[in-house]
Amino acid sequence: MHRFVSTRLLILMGFLLILEYGLSPFFVFLRGRPDLLYLVILDYAFFGNWQEVPWFSLGVGLLRDFLGGHLFGIQALSFALTGYLLSLGIQKLERDNLWVRLGMSFLFVGMTEILSLGLAGWLETSQAISLDSMGTIFLTTAYTTALAPSFFGLTNRWFKRIPLLKQYELF
Repeated sequence: MHRFVSTRLLILMGFLLILEYGLSPFFVFLRGRPDLLYLVILDYAFFGNWQEVPWFSLGVGLLRDFLGGHLFGIQALSFALTGYLLSLGIQKLERDNLWVRLGMSFLFVGMTEILSLGLAGWLETSQAISLDSMGTIFLTTAYTTALAPSFFGLTNRWFKRIPLLKQYELF
């Protein structure tokens, strides 16, 4: 039986949280930054159990709400909704194709960022949707998507994933 969260996944998430919040001041000049927690959700969706992606993304959103300085629940709600949409898309599309993974990554990160910005603009009066914030969302989406293939390669080594089916030649 597949466990929902393993010890290796918790260690990876702890390391990525330290890395993300520790290195975020160095990405100020880029107007966006790669978001490593999105990559954890995408890795779980592509290589783990796609049926549990909404619950896993809700947990990551709650973790981000605890650590962030936003109104509580904005990140959790946006992660849960887009995680549900991601699980619907994952079950219909081929997960082994790199271009499908990149496209799904771009859509997931972009939709989550737009939804969380919209919710923050609706609930918090200090947050406003502007052209500058949309540019930051686009750059964050592009940086995260560009980092995705190398992150997936590293997690394949970390979790020691092997293909379920092996084809042997008899010649």
